[in-house]
Amino acid sequence: MSLLSARAIESGYGDMQVLHGIDLDVEAGEIVTIIGPNGAGKSTLMKTIFGLLKPTKGRIEFEGNEITGLSADRIVRLGLAYVPQVENVFPSLTVRENLEMGAFIGARVPRERLNRIYELFPPLMTRQRMRVGRMSGGERQMVAMGRALMLDPRLLMLDEPSAALAPNLTATIFERILAINETGTAILIVEQNAKESLRLSHRGCVFAAGVKCFEDSGPAILANENIGRLYLGGE
Repeated sequence: MSLLSARAIESGYGDMQVLHGIDLDVEAGEIVTIIGPNGAGKSTLMKTIFGLLKPTKGRIEFEGNEITGLSADRIVRLGLAYVPQVENVFPSLTVRENLEMGAFIGARVPRERLNRIYELFPPLMTRQRMRVGRMSGGERQMVAMGRALMLDPRLLMLDEPSAALAPNLTATIFERILAINETGTAILIVEQNAKESLRLSHRGCVFAAGVKCFEDSGPAILANENIGRLYLGGE
C-alpha cells in the first residue's frame, strides 16, 4: 500500500479544468519530484491533494484512508504537510512564533520537535526573535519548511522550494530536503530546478498539459535524452 495514492484525478479552477486523469503514488520514505513546463498542473495537483482544491473526479488516499475533498486542516491532522511556493510564512511574526504556529493543533509546543528544527536549520536557532519579514528568501524558506515539520508529518509536499534563491542557498535547501528524508519523512516536490531535485529523488514524474506523460527513477529521467532535451535544458 502506497503512503499516498491519487487515482484518475481531475481538478482545476472554476470551469477551467487543469488536471486530466492524473495517477500518482508516493511510497513511505520516498522522494518524488514532479517536473514539467509552467501550466502543466503540478501545483494544481499539490493543492488538490492538500484539500485547497476539490477534485471533480478521482480518489485520493493517504495511508489507505480516503482524503478526497477533505479540508486542509483535517488533512494536516492525518500527517500530511504542505509548503506552498508563496505566502508560506507569517512575516510580522518572529521565527520562533512561526514555528510555534506549525504546532497549532497540539495542546503544547513540542520542545523536542522545536529542537529538531533548529538542528536541521541552524541559522534559525540564532534568529529566533527576528521577524521573518526581515529575513532573506532562503531563510524564509527554512522557516516555512520548519513550520511544516513541527507536527512530524509522514509526507511533506514542497512547491518550488528553491524558487528565486541564490545558488548557494539552493544547494543548502536541497541538502536539508535530503536530511529531512533521511529521518523517514516522505517528500513530494514540484521543482523548476529539475536536475538538482531529480538527483536526490527516488522517482520522478513528468507532467505536460495536465497529464502525467512519463515516470521513472530520478537517475533514469536525468539520463533520458528526450526528457533532457524537452524539459531539462539538454542539447
